[in-house]
Amino acid sequence: MNSHRGSADGIGTAREQQLQVAAEQFEALFLQQILKQMRKASDVLAEGNPMRSRELDTMRDFYDEVLAETLAGRKQTGIADMLVKQLSGAAGSAPDLDAA
Repeated sequence: MNSHRGSADGIGTAREQQLQVAAEQFEALFLQQILKQMRKASDVLAEGNPMRSRELDTMRDFYDEVLAETLAGRKQTGIADMLVKQLSGAAGSAPDLDAA
């Protein structure tokens, strides 16, 4: 009977790991989009700049992608942890708004 429980725990652990990986990937994608929007805002000021090029924009996009993945991996924003908590059901039940 313990072996059955062990396999169930193994499945739960595998799902938790998959959820953690998915949450970190989402956090990286979210941070990358934030960086992209910040760059768009600064691009308005850079119009007509002779130092700006497609190649530089491509390198900047690669840098932003790596930066977003690094930030997500360090778990400093808490986005992935919040997603894991909500999706795993550990966030608790939502308050009952009709009880008022």
